[in-house]
Amino acid sequence: MSREAPTEKHYVHRRAGHVMISYDKRLFVWGGYMELAHTHPYTLTTHSKCMYHSAIDVWIYEPLLDVWTRKLSRGDIPQQLSGSCAAVHNDHMYLFGGTGCWTNNENDEVENSCNSLWRLHLPTLTWEMLHPEGTSPYSCDKAACWVYKNRFYVFGGFGPPREFEVMPKIKVQFVRDNIFHRGWIDQLVYYDIDTNQWVWPDTTGPKPTPRAAHSADVTGDKVYIFGGRYREVRMNDLHCLDLLSNAWSGNLTNEQDANVPEGRSWHTFNFISENKAIMYGGFNTTQQVLKDVWILDVSNGSWQQSAQHKVGPVLWHAAAVAYPGELTVYGGIKNNLLDYSRPKDHAEEMVVLRFSPPSLQRLTIEAVCGLDLQLRSHWCQLPQTLQHILKTRTCPDRIL
Repeated sequence: MSREAPTEKHYVHRRAGHVMISYDKRLFVWGGYMELAHTHPYTLTTHSKCMYHSAIDVWIYEPLLDVWTRKLSRGDIPQQLSGSCAAVHNDHMYLFGGTGCWTNNENDEVENSCNSLWRLHLPTLTWEMLHPEGTSPYSCDKAACWVYKNRFYVFGGFGPPREFEVMPKIKVQFVRDNIFHRGWIDQLVYYDIDTNQWVWPDTTGPKPTPRAAHSADVTGDKVYIFGGRYREVRMNDLHCLDLLSNAWSGNLTNEQDANVPEGRSWHTFNFISENKAIMYGGFNTTQQVLKDVWILDVSNGSWQQSAQHKVGPVLWHAAAVAYPGELTVYGGIKNNLLDYSRPKDHAEEMVVLRFSPPSLQRLTIEAVCGLDLQLRSHWCQLPQTLQHILKTRTCPDRIL
């Protein structure tokens, strides 16, 4: 299986299993893989023809300019990975786990999961591989993570079994898969940024079952976790962890309520305001790629499906909030990831879901760009900053 880094601009937007975070009103994208056209069939236990994106590249999207910029990072650059999770604390992005490619003793390429922790200094794009004290999490991919105060949390994931020799009192449930030498995990662990150590907190209340490809986001002093896959089921349970008391809520999804999302994995779940979270897309138990958009109001626990946002089906994409009330969705796959009879159809478009009006400045810029031919001769009368924005947004050479 080829693991060369894609170099063509055509491949920039063909990625899945990547991470995307928001920082300084810009979106930073790293990692992931893309599948290429293949001529021979493959199965669940054989490799497809795919390539990981370069680990040195960080792609930055500026919504105001509507432009992508490729930047080269430096420092302790991670290996090429997909299925990692990432979150931002101050000026750093913390990146955990994922599946990468290594060479075994027979010089064959093999995929395996890792439990390494990196942080990227976003102003300088400098990587640092961290070596925390304490018992590290399971090696895994498809975990969920978030930042609260000076802690980087990891929950769940799918990876190989392990033994805890150092801290046998750690309570973790591992459920092995029937096919692979890996399984689903219910680990809850955080990296203490101040002390540089992994901590396994004690919690009360009903802990969520092991899972992978779920989603999580934090608001205030609480984190909400939705769905994911456990064995052959993709779930629609919603859990809340109070990060002050470490108390789990139990399943908040009312199965008697018809107006709740169906179970799914490989979806996104992001807070766009203090009380409103948006869930989009994913993959259900019957292996259908989903395109529905749901709004969760945590103030009253109600779900509402959005009828105004017409988007296409997508799974294993990424989403982030650069501006309040606005969710940007990027990448992913539009057809069945487990259908090995056909190549994967990458979602190369960027989708912006707005749930509140943008600023008057942004609306005006978008309107002026839409009337480029009629108004360009008048741009010289505008301030230099606005001229730069308009020229950048209408430049034909920018990466779309």
